[in-house]
Amino acid sequence: MLMVLKVLSHLVLLLSLLIVISSATIVVSFVIKPIASLRTASSRGKVYSTYQSLWWRGHNAAAYSLARSTRTTSTSNQLRFQSTLQMSSRKEKRVESDIDSVLWKWATHTDASYHDFSPEEATAIRSALLTWYRGNRRKLPWRGDAGPYDGSTAGIATSSSKRTAKKKIKGQKDIKSFFGKKVEDATTATDEANDKEMGPSDPKSEAAVIPVTGYSVWVSEIMLQQTRVEAVIKYYLKWMESFPTVQDLANATEEEVNSHWAGLGFYRRARLLHKGAKFVVDELDGVVPNTVDDLLAVSGIGRYTASAVASIAYDKCVPVVDGNVCRVISRLKGVANNIKAPIFKDKVGWRLAEQIVTAGDGLHAGEVNQALMELGATYCAPSGSGVDTNDPLIEFYMSTTIGQETNMIVKKTDALAISGFVSKASIARCDSKCSLCEEGGISSVLFQLGEDLALAQEEPGQPKDAAAIIGHSKFPTAPPKKAKREEVLGVTALFHNLDSAGDEKWFMIKRPADGLLGKSICVF
Repeated sequence: MLMVLKVLSHLVLLLSLLIVISSATIVVSFVIKPIASLRTASSRGKVYSTYQSLWWRGHNAAAYSLARSTRTTSTSNQLRFQSTLQMSSRKEKRVESDIDSVLWKWATHTDASYHDFSPEEATAIRSALLTWYRGNRRKLPWRGDAGPYDGSTAGIATSSSKRTAKKKIKGQKDIKSFFGKKVEDATTATDEANDKEMGPSDPKSEAAVIPVTGYSVWVSEIMLQQTRVEAVIKYYLKWMESFPTVQDLANATEEEVNSHWAGLGFYRRARLLHKGAKFVVDELDGVVPNTVDDLLAVSGIGRYTASAVASIAYDKCVPVVDGNVCRVISRLKGVANNIKAPIFKDKVGWRLAEQIVTAGDGLHAGEVNQALMELGATYCAPSGSGVDTNDPLIEFYMSTTIGQETNMIVKKTDALAISGFVSKASIARCDSKCSLCEEGGISSVLFQLGEDLALAQEEPGQPKDAAAIIGHSKFPTAPPKKAKREEVLGVTALFHNLDSAGDEKWFMIKRPADGLLGKSICVF
């Protein structure tokens, strides 16, 4: 009996020992392992937190590779992880150090008032424009200059970007070769006849000085709409010779007016000019108004023409804004919008131009306006570089500074840096945006800059100021492309082969010998 009890007690002890061991296993499984898992999850959470932070900084590729690295725990991946964090930290510190830069302030601005000129800046710009204009302006008849005239801007403000010549396909004939010598000679003869009829067409020939009056400025501004300066000169001289005063124009017949306008195109301008002259003679006693409001009452005169006449002819202190002026302002103040945007050309652009025209003593407003337009047509033309030493505003362009500071971010080994800067600037702006800059205009300019600057670094022989030139070229932005218009046309071609030889003969319409259509080439 005692033996049985001893055996049973041993069995109980053994069973107890087994229970204890099982309990320990359960503790390990349900307590220690979860704790270890929590530690692993915590480590992974840090990694994904870092991944998310890097994502918002724009380092997408680095963040993605960092997230993938959590799948393994190898020493090499851990070292790569630490290296990536250190690299990101250096980039972040570099961006943080540029918060007070022109680039950062421009990239994060949210109000149109950011583009305003300070009184000191406007005065300095005004002074530089007047000095340059008085010493370098083109000689033109509507400015009261004596001949010879030269309205061409050829060779001015060309950037250093490389231009490629049009490739000629081997064996391809020039289109002129299909027409023979007789057609070319006939065209030349027609041009010479037209030039003779138009009078002193040579801009370098001597001509009588035409005084600057409200009427003469009015005529020049209407002719210059959508027409090159050098092309207008001979038409203007002939017009002012035949119609020297507003009374002479009002008394002219419609045929006389159209014959003097022939070749300029857009004949509606001539009709409205003729109608406006009759209004001035009949209703205003032949006196061209000298204020913007009164000029707007005349047929064919809009805000731009009214401001130009009031400013240039009567020296009224009002701004004049056209595409050239908008381009200058866009580059001076970093306006990320196109010059045809209504908010720019019809509203804010006038306010910014007024700040320059009225700065300082406000005198010589006509010259200031002409200087802005002249600069926009020459050194600040679309091909302007912004670094030409002859440019009077070379020290004032924000566009060149933006290009230079963006270049400091973009490096050959850091293609994602500009993406990070754009993301950080977007977060700083939140949902606010400048009403003058177009939607997404700032980010678009920065991405284009980053791409072009990276390409420029790879090309040898770039000028030292390439970054400034590239930055200058991004302002203003390109206007949106119009949707292609589809048309369905019905075309009828008539021919006969009734002659004895059996050759086909086609019916053709002969174009006029002169005028715009006479310059065209029609091939059948």
